[in-house]
Amino acid sequence: MNWNELRLQYPHSWLLVEAFDAYTENGQRVIPHLELIAVFYQDWAAAWERYQSLHRADKNREYYILHSDREALDIGVIDAFGRVLG
Repeated sequence: MNWNELRLQYPHSWLLVEAFDAYTENGQRVIPHLELIAVFYQDWAAAWERYQSLHRADKNREYYILHSDREALDIGVIDAFGRVLG
């Protein structure tokens, strides 16, 4: 799904998603396809716990916790020294 489809289907929710076919352009992540893993209607802490467990299991996969009230993804990239790229 794309971000707009997820936003419409799950309004006012925290969404745990996995990014596919993502790439960086001008210091921003561009994510053409998101796979929904779980919906958390009010509990951000539960979303964070689930994210941590998935990330520990496989650090090569790209997971995000996003709130569906957010109009655009706007995910910036930070280098190993903590500098924002772009």
